[in-house]
Amino acid sequence: MRIQIACVVLVAAITVPAAGQVDPALSSLTLTASTGSIAMPPGGIVLVTAVTSLPVSTVEGYAFGRPVRFWPDAERTRWMALVAAGLDAKPGPNTVTMSAASTTAKAAASLTLRVEPKRFETRRLKVDPQFVNPPASEIERVLREQKEMAAIFAEVTPVRLWHGAFEMPVPGEATSSFGRLSVLNGESRGRHQGADFRAVTGTPVQAPNAGRVALAADLYFSGNTVILDHGLGMFSLFAHFSKISVQTGAMVARGDVLGESGATGRVTGPHLHWALRLGPASVDPIALVAAVAPIADEH
Repeated sequence: MRIQIACVVLVAAITVPAAGQVDPALSSLTLTASTGSIAMPPGGIVLVTAVTSLPVSTVEGYAFGRPVRFWPDAERTRWMALVAAGLDAKPGPNTVTMSAASTTAKAAASLTLRVEPKRFETRRLKVDPQFVNPPASEIERVLREQKEMAAIFAEVTPVRLWHGAFEMPVPGEATSSFGRLSVLNGESRGRHQGADFRAVTGTPVQAPNAGRVALAADLYFSGNTVILDHGLGMFSLFAHFSKISVQTGAMVARGDVLGESGATGRVTGPHLHWALRLGPASVDPIALVAAVAPIADEH
């Protein structure tokens, strides 16, 4: 799946010479920033490109109250990053600030992204009551698993493990929209933080891109679950497997089979749930597929 998105240059750069430089002509540094789109819904994600006039050692960024992590090309003059608006992002403008540094100079730039209002649908489901209000005997397990997952998502691998396009983990279209309010047995249980795919029990689930298996375990709510660490703070979570085929700590490539779809955990029938995290932000995984399409041929 590829979606071509025209790149729009948004902001010029500001050059700040470093102290003690000898020849300004050798240390002149500029930074420009661009993105495929300046508008995004809550849970949206965009690819930001920063271009420097000279090779630099670092490009750092900040947006939506959290760091933006850039990765370079071979020449270290073109840096890219994924910027996400979490599901809880408020409508309105948000500034992405960037700074680049070489051994002799620094440069800064910024661009503005706009979070657009979106009205999410509501879905009403009937599930086993124990998955709405867990019995006392399961509370300790639920809390332990929540703590374990929070620790996984808080650990940032400092290098990017994925490259090129993200592929869908199973054939077919997503059947449940990201952000939809879930009402389970008449009780509100928050918004759907992922995409669901129709997949009969036993359908092979493939890794959408490379990563390290951060968790492969049976969890109370999500059943047999696999979490992939893609690096730079990005994680994919796949839930409700009937069978897990990987082990925690294993490295996987795009297309490797993680397991088979099923109906374990809190479900109404066989399907695959794919959730995406970028730092603390819950992101629509379908939006990620589109966002990285411009670099689908990257190796």
